[in-house]
Amino acid sequence: LVKTGAAWPAEEASATKSNASTFDLAKRKSEHWSWKPLAPAPRTAGFIDNLIGEKLKEAKLLPAPHAEPVTLLRRLTFDLTGLPPTVEEIERFEKDVVTDLESTIESTVNRLLDSPHFGERWGRHWLDLMRYAESHGHEFDYPIHNAHHYRDYVIRALNSDVPYDQFVTEHIAGDLLPKPRLHPENQTNESIIATGFWYLGEATHSPTDVRGDEAIRIDNMIDTFSKSFLGLSVACARCHDHKFDAISTEDYYALTGYLQSTRRNEHKQDSGKKIARGIEEIEKIAASGNENFKDLGTQVTLPKNVPEGLLLPTNSDWFPSGQAFGDSSIPALTWIPVKNSITEQAVYDSGRYGEKLHGALRTPTFTINGDRVHLYVKGTAQVRLTIEGHFMQVFNGLLFGGTRKDIKTGDKWQWVTLNSKDIAQKSGQRAYLEIIDSGPGTIEVKAVCTTRDLPNIEEILPSNLHPKPLAKQITGKLNDLAKAAKKISDSIPNPSATILSVTDGTPENDYVHIRGSHKNLGKEVPRRFLTALGGDAIAPPENASGRLELAEQVVSQKNPLTARVAANRIWHHLFGRGIVPTVDDFGPMGIAPSNPKLLDSLAASLIEGKWSQKNLIRQIVLSKTYRQSATPHTDLSLSYLADTDPENILLHKAPVRRLQAEAIRDSMLAISGRLDPKLYGNSVPVYLNSFMQGRGRPKSGPLDGAGRRSIYTSIRRNFLPPMMLAFDMPSPFSSVARRTVSNVPAQALTLMNDPFVVSESKRWADSTAKIKDTKTRIKTMFLQASARRPSPEQMKTTLAWIESHPSQKTAWEDFAHSVWNTKEFIFLN
Repeated sequence: LVKTGAAWPAEEASATKSNASTFDLAKRKSEHWSWKPLAPAPRTAGFIDNLIGEKLKEAKLLPAPHAEPVTLLRRLTFDLTGLPPTVEEIERFEKDVVTDLESTIESTVNRLLDSPHFGERWGRHWLDLMRYAESHGHEFDYPIHNAHHYRDYVIRALNSDVPYDQFVTEHIAGDLLPKPRLHPENQTNESIIATGFWYLGEATHSPTDVRGDEAIRIDNMIDTFSKSFLGLSVACARCHDHKFDAISTEDYYALTGYLQSTRRNEHKQDSGKKIARGIEEIEKIAASGNENFKDLGTQVTLPKNVPEGLLLPTNSDWFPSGQAFGDSSIPALTWIPVKNSITEQAVYDSGRYGEKLHGALRTPTFTINGDRVHLYVKGTAQVRLTIEGHFMQVFNGLLFGGTRKDIKTGDKWQWVTLNSKDIAQKSGQRAYLEIIDSGPGTIEVKAVCTTRDLPNIEEILPSNLHPKPLAKQITGKLNDLAKAAKKISDSIPNPSATILSVTDGTPENDYVHIRGSHKNLGKEVPRRFLTALGGDAIAPPENASGRLELAEQVVSQKNPLTARVAANRIWHHLFGRGIVPTVDDFGPMGIAPSNPKLLDSLAASLIEGKWSQKNLIRQIVLSKTYRQSATPHTDLSLSYLADTDPENILLHKAPVRRLQAEAIRDSMLAISGRLDPKLYGNSVPVYLNSFMQGRGRPKSGPLDGAGRRSIYTSIRRNFLPPMMLAFDMPSPFSSVARRTVSNVPAQALTLMNDPFVVSESKRWADSTAKIKDTKTRIKTMFLQASARRPSPEQMKTTLAWIESHPSQKTAWEDFAHSVWNTKEFIFLN
């Protein structure tokens, strides 16, 4: 048809015309509940029960009676710590509730919230949102080095009850906080660890379309960010204005600009701030020594006739990170005390504080226009050409040959060149250089040339040290200061850990990708927040990514979504269903809240409680609503309930919930006596059976995971543990706020046949062998597994079976195994 004369519509014009006729952001915002400010709602004592009671009264329903005390104890212990109550805790609770039910429950809640295991349980909920994994997936499942530090950060933050608004801010811009939160013991930077979440997603090696690969990776970041913090599917606006929400395509690309301006970084931690103190002392010495230049009348001769494509410390903004390069370049005619030398021209020098420090230096972003890039350097380091944010060439250099090099020039200034056909094939792409000093050794950098032909650098960078005897005279006077600086430098310790994080790069806006194609760009979109939530009310600085300002808007009380989403998610984890059941979608395609007043009351209570998640959890679990029995009120007929509240949305009783995969496994370890309560540390390699094959297959870990809780098992994207998957642990490829709760044959087969279950059954039986009285042993095992004693009929049946079994050892092992196969063990009443 085109060949015969039919018109081919211009894509951009067509898209613009269509959107103009159908997309009315202001109208959508005004019509949908979730964009509206928090409504005035009651928050007096008992507001949860009052608001639930109003809904029940409207439906002519009655709340269920109080749950049996031990049933409530089991519910609380699993909900708050992910572990079963011990026999001793059960017996003490039973004794205490007789004299004072309310204070016993309250003290139990406080004890569980203060338990270090609280952070492990609720940390696992958060890791689902962050698609946490310790490998990149794709073909070879390359590792995400040091990812476990992020997991430990989350556990610590939740145990410390870091205010949720601060927690969110640290995730978005923890590297930019002027006063970051410090680890309570070793005083390392805690806030920056949170930023690693941006890069916990899947990553592909050797992409043929590197810009397209970056667009996919950023799309995953935006999806995780928006669902986790805002309960919105912003990523749906990547190709067109959102079909249902008040989110435009321009909103999407306004957010991608923040990530285009951000760089993946490996931050070196400074334990006890010893490195920082050493640097501070050296800087004081440097300031004192450089006073000598004030009276000499020396003037710096600036570079002249600088050609296009030549990046100097004086004509462009570079981005140092870590400690080695300091915060900025060193100007010409500056005395460096550790070296007792004077700079001839402006330079970046990773040896300014000594040879042990680590750091990276990133150039401004530039466009590749040939097959090579040059650096004018002296010393030892690694250099990497990062093209469109692609960082996987460290694992596999296919299609990225020549983009990495070890620099070893000794004590000589020279040009070092990265060149290859692969670089030439990326011509037109955006890139930057990373010069990495991993210590020991130092590197000095004076220039980067992004054009093929090298300039005459001597003509461009004139010497500023004439006459040279003058320089010797000055440095001679400063020998004592130099020795003091060198002594401090030698005493500076090595970094304590390497942290996956982010840092700022060249500030850049993104362009609308028409129909989602990075090859068909539309208008430039300034970086800003979603239009419906304030847009450009806080503009990003000209010289920074603007993530800190973005975080400020996300946690602003003018934004009703952040608090609503957080409060609803807490409710979801405690009742199995959120007030908004679509926990990560508060848009028109989600389900409206079943109790809007309650949702806004909880959100406002979270804010008024200084964003304390523990306080909100405490309020909820101490409510009568949470403490209901799972059996409905006796005055309500089953037929009426089936017609009025068949899904228990109004909470006329406590919901029956299945334990999550980790809680089932951790319970087995706790009951068998194998649980290692140790917190934090390196992950335990996942146990691999013979069927878990494939490229990148890691070394198998122990069957019982060394007794560690499931949260400490290494999460390898291509080698996820079958038992966990059978019980609906999510695959960590995208953000998951609400796990699937399935009921499939694989779960029964797992409980019957999984070697871990069988092994721990035997261990459990052995651990109770010291109990000589058979009835007491049976009672103990029932208490351990289900927090109740056996009924007379169960006791009779169990006794008869054990006493008639030909092998007493096997009998107890089989009994333990059978208890773990009951519904009562894997469900909460």
